[in-house]
Amino acid sequence: FLVHNLLLFILSIAFAASDDSNDDPLITKYPGLVSWFTSNGGYIDQRITIGYDGNGIRGMIASDRILEDTLLIHCPGSLVVEPDGDGDGDGYVNQCAHIENIFKELNAGNQSKWYTYFDFDDSLGSRIPSEWDMDTDTNTVKELQGLPPTGQTHRHIEWYMSWCKLGEEPTDLEMRAFKIFLTRSADVGLVPMYDLMNHHNGFINTRLERDGKGGLKVIARTDIDMNEPILNTYARSGWESSVDVFNTYGFVEDYPQLWRWGDDELNQRHENDPGHHFVRYLGNERLLSREATPDPSIRHEPNTHLYEILVISPDIAALYPTKELVSILGNGQRSTDKWIKMIEEHHAILRASHVHKVQDSIQTLFESMPTTINQDESILFHEKGLLEKVRDDKGSIDQHKADVIQAIEYRLAFKKAMRLALHIAQAEKEKFVQDFDEL
Repeated sequence: FLVHNLLLFILSIAFAASDDSNDDPLITKYPGLVSWFTSNGGYIDQRITIGYDGNGIRGMIASDRILEDTLLIHCPGSLVVEPDGDGDGDGYVNQCAHIENIFKELNAGNQSKWYTYFDFDDSLGSRIPSEWDMDTDTNTVKELQGLPPTGQTHRHIEWYMSWCKLGEEPTDLEMRAFKIFLTRSADVGLVPMYDLMNHHNGFINTRLERDGKGGLKVIARTDIDMNEPILNTYARSGWESSVDVFNTYGFVEDYPQLWRWGDDELNQRHENDPGHHFVRYLGNERLLSREATPDPSIRHEPNTHLYEILVISPDIAALYPTKELVSILGNGQRSTDKWIKMIEEHHAILRASHVHKVQDSIQTLFESMPTTINQDESILFHEKGLLEKVRDDKGSIDQHKADVIQAIEYRLAFKKAMRLALHIAQAEKEKFVQDFDEL
């Protein structure tokens, strides 16, 4: 729910923060949700509320200062919406069972134990790439201009249709259940209150603990000041990139961002030489690059074999980050000074020959795209103006145009990250390890 509000804010189609919180039904409904939650055995710190932060984004915020290690939320196992059955099936079977159970509870209406919880849900008020139109004339995917997740935008709904619905067309209520599962479920199931936290991999101020009884605890990782948002992550430790976050949740995450892509040449290189990416770094000379499993004494482990850019701010980024560099994502906070120091040390061990490869890939991508960054900014401004005009004239949203804006926002952020990578590769070229090794 909170993730979706961030997307709507970015698209400028969310209603603005009002001085009168009574204008926002999700704020006015929050006390009722808390009452339901606590009367059924849940706990939430009374200093947590729903409101707008300093950037105008709605989410969980602290109404007063909260100290580190404070228990913020405890959702007992009895309030977790889990799959029906004993959970002994494989992953896909359990996921389908989970969606089916969500559907059953939605279908039960006010007879469901979770009626108040689902009544608070606003999943239908947002869009994810799986919902984009695929018709030839209005195919939103083409607005990505070939950037990832092109070819994967509808993989979630295709999986659901194939594995869970066995090719049958889902009803509107089943689609809502699928979308709730996709965008809100945790490993243990749907966890009320926990799933109201917004996502941020740079300012995350919470940590999670299982209670050993099927429930989940949310604990303050740091001190949280009054009016500060209470933040979680949906992409821990660099395993999921900004591409994955967008493809699943439909928004471009704030910094830090981890952009990832590949190309045919890189894919062929990886097929021929599964360990090629380990020798990007000075100090990994002992590694036999053709071994798929690296030497356990390896000093610098790459995050992935793909091209990657870890963007900390509009002018700070790391090329080919290691697992050590990205391990903080979703697991804590790191100051700008610390980021700069670690990135300088990282680039000092990065081989120039590999930097040239990422430069070549980016330049090839830029040459293949029909628009530049400057043109995208102009197009985006124009499209937003048209969207506002339609809303003012008709009192409704042109959904296709909103989807197009969503795609342009994303491709623009991706392009800016790649442009920054080119700038760093050129500006810091003397800092990389000067080598002439064949890749």
